[in-house]
Amino acid sequence: MKAHRIIERVQREQRAQFGVKNPRTLIAVTPTYVRTFQTLHLTGVMHSLMLVPYDLVWIVVEAGGTSNETASLIAKSGLRTIHVGYKERMPSSWADRHRLEAKMRLHALKIVREEKLDGIVMFADDSNMHSMELFDEIQNVKWVGALSVGILAHSNNADESSVSAAEKEADNPPIPVQGPACNSSNKLVGWHTFNSLPYVEKSANYIDDWGTVLPRKFEWAGFVVNSRLLWKDYDEKPEWMKDLALVDGVDDMESPLVLMKDTSVVEPLGRCGRQVMLWWLRVEARSDSKFPPGWVIDPPLEITVPSKRTPWPDAPPELPSIDKSISVQEQMVAVKRPPKTRSSRSKRSSRSKRKHEARTVETQVSAKQTEQN
Repeated sequence: MKAHRIIERVQREQRAQFGVKNPRTLIAVTPTYVRTFQTLHLTGVMHSLMLVPYDLVWIVVEAGGTSNETASLIAKSGLRTIHVGYKERMPSSWADRHRLEAKMRLHALKIVREEKLDGIVMFADDSNMHSMELFDEIQNVKWVGALSVGILAHSNNADESSVSAAEKEADNPPIPVQGPACNSSNKLVGWHTFNSLPYVEKSANYIDDWGTVLPRKFEWAGFVVNSRLLWKDYDEKPEWMKDLALVDGVDDMESPLVLMKDTSVVEPLGRCGRQVMLWWLRVEARSDSKFPPGWVIDPPLEITVPSKRTPWPDAPPELPSIDKSISVQEQMVAVKRPPKTRSSRSKRSSRSKRKHEARTVETQVSAKQTEQN
């Protein structure tokens, strides 16, 4: 533990000297709902946020209202959390789920406006994976920033028989990326989008479908926003930023770009989009799958495959009866005690006595010889 504290101290000093001088608070927005993989996904993003070296506020919006499962899970983070519920339940189709998640994120942005939270708003979906460099990079944004998102979509179920290898390589790169596109001067000139054509016929429409889950044209996770743009009364708000009240009735907000009148002012981050620091993934279990609440197994599961050898015997040893124990005690009393043996002390005294007598005899003999002479 001492070595860990030394490393932590060194890293803190390095950030103070070479890192962000005046870091702003990060405001992470996460839509979620109770399901089989919620603990898996939410634990991953929670541990990523716990490693952030800056002040952080975690807004968790839960579909169908707040639940004890989600509350107990996010309470383990020790972060400053705002856990709110959303009245609508999460639908089973992916298209409707994307739309509802956009509404839940908009609900979180309203909380940022009402509470006047100051910092950088990022959209941390519970199933996404984040690099720690991401949290340092978004500190560089002034108003609205865009990041490249790696799309982790497998092609096992896509119809590849009618598409040649050259066409697949040209139309769909090995690692699909969604994000800003820059010119040689590092200026935003367009966007990279995910090519979904090879997956359209075999894409998943419902959570229970066996197919590829496709991302939207622009994922919310690829954008960060200065929270002051969301405040109701902010004198320095740019003219190209819309008010949240104007988009409140929009049924489908595909990305934060809907909040902007001019998207050319977006600031590309991550070496102008060339560095991927965020990965998008959607993996879910069947909607009717069974799992214990909070993944706590109580009562214990039944034994389905018994072990061949167990550490305990098949039958407990037989304890002696009362009659047998009494007879054994009587036999022990009847046994005579063995005779006492001479102790080592008495042996030593007898040996010293014999030595003393021998010396006395020798003295007397020598005295007689002297008298005779």
